[in-house]
Amino acid sequence: MNPLVKHWFAFLYAIAFLTRIPVPDLTSALKQHKSAIGQVSVYYYPLVGLLVGLCLVALYLSFQLSIAELNFSSEKSALVAVLVLLAWCLVTGGLHLDGLADAGDAWVGGYGDKQRTLDIMKDPYVGPMGLMLVVLVLLLKFAALWLVIKEQSWWLLLAAPVLARFLILPLFKFTPYVREKGWGSDIAKGINGIALIAIATIIVTLSVLVFQQQTLLVLAVVAAIFVLARNMMIQRLGGTTGDTAGALIEVSEAFILVVAVL
Repeated sequence: MNPLVKHWFAFLYAIAFLTRIPVPDLTSALKQHKSAIGQVSVYYYPLVGLLVGLCLVALYLSFQLSIAELNFSSEKSALVAVLVLLAWCLVTGGLHLDGLADAGDAWVGGYGDKQRTLDIMKDPYVGPMGLMLVVLVLLLKFAALWLVIKEQSWWLLLAAPVLARFLILPLFKFTPYVREKGWGSDIAKGINGIALIAIATIIVTLSVLVFQQQTLLVLAVVAAIFVLARNMMIQRLGGTTGDTAGALIEVSEAFILVVAVL
């Protein structure tokens, strides 16, 4: 397959997998080159995060233009925050929230046993621990979005999805994927160290432009979340899964927003 064509399909595949944004039908390409396309697609996760962020910013700006007051009142900020959060969930299809719920249930119900934890994560039902974690993360996002909108810090709507999805690259690069036939088994094998460094350099540079004097604090929190989450995965599972990767994205997005607005 032509490299440019492969990267184009990989980008579309990343969009189709991580969001509900419509893309052209990839059935024919995936039948012949699914492994190659999947391995390249992970490099576009941060870019997909940018697309998610652009959707949120577009919604925010549409409300800002339609509301007479330039500065949102407290009540209007809360309502817009709820609508932006709703759009955030809809554009991603709740994929990462599902991973967060499954991981939460598995961590408590697994009683420290690896196989039991993996089995619970495959269960389609949501238990009380998973539900509690989803509610808490959504509350954190709502509270942070309320302040983001009230202070008109719209650029944070771009930064949080990008940074959170970038973490999947080092997670898959430095953490074994425990399910041999899982969706990430091929993806995890294709991450090149040089490409990872290049993407990380771009992410850090953009972070400096967005967060400015807050950059070191935000990146330190992101790094701490990554290290803590990875250690938990290694201790319990010996690696990562799609559910734990989704949980990492959700938790990272929430705390990036919280740290930035505080």
